[in-house]
Amino acid sequence: RVCYRTDIPRQSQQQYDDCDRHVRKRRLRPGDLVFFRQEGTRRIRRKVNHVGIYMKDGLFLHASSSRGVMVSRLDNPYWRKLWLRGGRYRK
Repeated sequence: RVCYRTDIPRQSQQQYDDCDRHVRKRRLRPGDLVFFRQEGTRRIRRKVNHVGIYMKDGLFLHASSSRGVMVSRLDNPYWRKLWLRGGRYRK
């Protein structure tokens, strides 16, 4: 049984800014946050507008405004294009 018990800010950009450690895709662990940038936003500005929770095997859990809570693949072309970085809070 896993229990994360971690309080995080509500806004995705603040979650990104508050992460203790940024994580590359190949180093993700279950419970890490995965951040995506707005389509058309330049990578340099790091504008985060979507976040999910990494599960395992390239899957992440996130909320969609049109479909509710869902599981998606990081290697999906849509998410791969918008990928910014993973993040980890210290426990």
